[in-house]
Amino acid sequence: MGDPLKKIIVDCDGVIAGKDNGGEYAKAPPLQHGIDQVNKLYDMGYEIILFTARYGERKQGNINQMYEAGYAEWVEWLNKHGVKYHHAYMGKPAGVLYIDDKAARVEADTHEGWNQVWKEVKALEGKDKYGNYTEEQKAYWDSFVS
Repeated sequence: MGDPLKKIIVDCDGVIAGKDNGGEYAKAPPLQHGIDQVNKLYDMGYEIILFTARYGERKQGNINQMYEAGYAEWVEWLNKHGVKYHHAYMGKPAGVLYIDDKAARVEADTHEGWNQVWKEVKALEGKDKYGNYTEEQKAYWDSFVS
C-alpha cells in the first residue's frame, strides 16, 4: 500500500481485545464492535497495522522474547475472531499515558468512542500528504464554526 494517509495503526488491547484475562490472548474476549469498525476501515481501503504490548512487561520489553511468547497465539486469536489486517507487530513501551499528535482515543467497545475515530477518519480524507487540510476541506470545517 504505502500511502501514509491510508495507514491506520490500531492497538489491539482494549480496542478489539478485552484486557481482563491474565494477559493471554487465548483467554481474551473479543470486543466485537471494535473488530467490526476495524474491518470496515480495512474494507474502505485503509492499510490496517495492528500492534500489541501485551507481553512487554513479562519480557521486560525484549521484543524477541515477546514474539516468542505470544505472536502465534495473538495471530491465531486475530484469525479466530475474523479481524482483517495487513500487518501485526508486537511491541509498545509500557506506560500510563501516551501522547501522540495523531491519536484518536477509543473507549473499548463503545459507539461513542468509535464516533470520535470516524470523525478523525473523515478529517483525513481532506488532507494532503503532509497532513494539512486542502482549501476545500478548510472551507468545509469552517462551515461548522460560527
